[in-house]
Amino acid sequence: MKFFRSKATPQHDPHLPALTADQAEYLRDLVRHYHAALPQVTVVGDTVHAPRGTRSLHNLAELCRRADPRAWPGLVEQHFRALDGAEAATPQGAAEVLRAVYLRLVPEDAFPPEAAAAFGYVRPVAPGLQEALALDLPEAVRLMDDRAVAEVGLEALRAAGRANLVREPVTYDVAHGQGGAALHIVSGESMFVASKALVLDDVARAVTGSDLPAEGALFTVPSRHHLVFHPLAGAEVVEAVNDLAAFGLGAYQDNPGPLSPRLYWWCKGVVTSLTHIDEETRSFSIAPPEELMAVLRRLRDAGA
Repeated sequence: MKFFRSKATPQHDPHLPALTADQAEYLRDLVRHYHAALPQVTVVGDTVHAPRGTRSLHNLAELCRRADPRAWPGLVEQHFRALDGAEAATPQGAAEVLRAVYLRLVPEDAFPPEAAAAFGYVRPVAPGLQEALALDLPEAVRLMDDRAVAEVGLEALRAAGRANLVREPVTYDVAHGQGGAALHIVSGESMFVASKALVLDDVARAVTGSDLPAEGALFTVPSRHHLVFHPLAGAEVVEAVNDLAAFGLGAYQDNPGPLSPRLYWWCKGVVTSLTHIDEETRSFSIAPPEELMAVLRRLRDAGA
């Protein structure tokens, strides 16, 4: 079996790889200028440091990468005004929080080292992905930290976050990749579309009308607005591996809110990464575990 292999786009700035070094420094200067009235705020690498906490610049860098540099000052102002508004609009009381909370997939590097200790409840899903809790506020989405979680209770928040995630509306379509495999595309403007991979069995049942097979499904979540999956139920599974891997890498590079370029296998609620990343050469390759290879061979041979 042959699987997709591709080299990643070369990184530029070591802290904000979406931008070149010059672009990243320009963005930091704009952020410093926005906070000029607050001398206790500093901007270093990919992080804004302030007495009330830290803020990552990764999402802002992705927005700027796709915009004319002349528009960057406005984007910076809009971004931080939205964050400030989100803090002011935080729900009050457990009942309001439970109505607004969602499970959310975030990249494994979502939290800078100096902030990671404040998010101890966050748990790994698979290489490249973590599960966090986020509040869906009128002007922004805000991740909950340990202190906010403790005020309501972790298990209650996870249960409510899962239920809210299942109910979140999405757009559904089916496309066929170059190899002919059916790709089930879940998309939308919601910040939680990709996070529905955490409830993939519910999603598949809702959009296709059928349960996932016992062997599960392959999926990719290249951006927060895309979840693409293929149930492991037909002879085109090898083509699905290649098509999903190609889609995931391309959409990760080309869409706002990038999440992960990896290909994953969901089976009975357990998520396994199939993508091997060589950090030295920055190359990507697909390496399914032997358990999945046995499934792929059986399905391929059954359709031969």
